Amino acid sequence: YLRRVREAVVSTQSTGDPTATPALTGAKAAGETSGGWYVVLRVCRVFRVIRVFKLARRSENLLILLKAVGNTSTELFVLFIMVFMVVLMFGSIMYTVEQTTATQGETEFTSIMNGCWWSVITVTTVGYGDMYPKSTLGMVFGTMALLAGLIVLALPVTVIVAKFSDEYERTKMENKKTRGYR
Repeated sequence: YLRRVREAVVSTQSTGDPTATPALTGAKAAGETSGGWYVVLRVCRVFRVIRVFKLARRSENLLILLKAVGNTSTELFVLFIMVFMVVLMFGSIMYTVEQTTATQGETEFTSIMNGCWWSVITVTTVGYGDMYPKSTLGMVFGTMALLAGLIVLALPVTVIVAKFSDEYERTKMENKKTRGYR
């Protein structure tokens, strides 16, 4: 145990934080927040987050989750495509509706990309409130976008959860067999 602790302390991954943190703090205090070395030090600090992924080897439940996500790659792809289509459709509709019904300068939907941003926020039910339709027809389509998002997101998620549950039960049974439990 002590040998592993010593190896972890002396490893190159462990030396990044003690060297990068004081250097970043010193650079900020000196007012040098742009430039080559500052960027390099920030990248070094980002790499420490990657070490968290090494914990996946030790967590059985996380491994089960990763297997389940791997087994549902087709469903996740279909989910992504369906959400993309709904976002693009309602973003374009909302841009067109708000441009034709709003008076000059009244609408926030100045481009289809703005409409798609609103559509992503509405379909995923985040609802920032930074953009919203002002016309009655826009509100009707906004409601339709919200309902379409609920349907599009809810249906594949049930399949994904069912596959996760199956993978969890299968792994539990395999562990019982390998450990000799009956």
